[in-house]
Amino acid sequence: MTNSTKIIKGIHLPEASIVLREDGIVHIHYNHNIVLDIPLQLKVLEKFNEITGGKLTPFLFTAGDGVIVTPEARDNAMNTEENSPCYGTAVIVTSLAYKLIANFYLKFNKPKRPYKVFKSENEAVEWLRTFVKQ
Repeated sequence: MTNSTKIIKGIHLPEASIVLREDGIVHIHYNHNIVLDIPLQLKVLEKFNEITGGKLTPFLFTAGDGVIVTPEARDNAMNTEENSPCYGTAVIVTSLAYKLIANFYLKFNKPKRPYKVFKSENEAVEWLRTFVKQ
């Protein structure tokens, strides 16, 4: 996250930090070496709705090194889409492994809401700002 971005509110879990930025974007950062399984997926989904008040909001996803997404969580992501406040999802990839996971999800799960993979946080934020409701 850029240093000049003001945080309006945040939720910090052992596995991740979820913050609502002043520009209306929610940034979730998964910590190093966590396993994103269905129980964690449901836990953060609850926090997504809490931080957004259930309103559709653009989301920026980043992850530390060694984050693993289980196949079950990847498949379950489509089941949670209807209950998710994510509208405009930007995923920042910092390695080839993360790029493969993000692109696999996009190609095979075909999210119904806008979803895009980026290498640059600045480009991702610029794209996400087009989804911010004024």
